This record gives sequence, C-alpha cells and structure tokens, in this order.
Amino acid sequence: MSNAHRRHDSPATLVALTGAAQQITSADAIFLGFSIADDAASTPVVNFHHGTANTDPLIATARKADGKHETLWFGPNGIHCPDGIYADVTAGAPSGSVFIRT
Repeated sequence: MSNAHRRHDSPATLVALTGAAQQITSADAIFLGFSIADDAASTPVVNFHHGTANTDPLIATARKADGKHETLWFGPNGIHCPDGIYADVTAGAPSGSVFIRT
C-alpha cells in the first residue's frame, strides 16, 4: 500500500487546473476530489482518468453549464490511483483545483 494511502489523515494538496488537458500527477496518489468553475460563455467538460492519458480508466467527469460551480469530494479515503491522475478537458476552459494526496 502506498504512503499516500496510509496517511489518510494528512491534508490534501491542491493542483490548479490550467484550462487545458494536463497531467495532475504521474506519481502514486489518492484522488480526493475537485472544485471547478466556468464563465457564463462556456460549458466545460473535464474527464479525470487514473493514469497518464485520456485512454486510461475514467474516475469522474465534471460537466458545468453557464457560470455554475461544482465541487466533488470523495471523503478522507479518496480513490487510490497508483499510476497517476490525468485531467482531459474536452470542452471549454475550466478553472479550479483538483484535490490529491501523494
């Protein structure tokens, strides 16, 4: 079991979204959740994958509409992602953060 998973009482690390597809981490990590917003002109879609590419297993999807905000929290234990976490932006230019533990 990874150190990230054993330290379930340690705080989350925030990784800012860039508005484009990005590697959140390539290290063994715990996906704890995300907070995403958009401007009123776009409808961003972000698919979070366990791994390093948009072809890896899907963890969660955020789809916001016209100025809305979404926060999703998987609780203190989160989802174990030993091969990293990849955020694939398929529409719009979202802002916000992803919560992880490494």
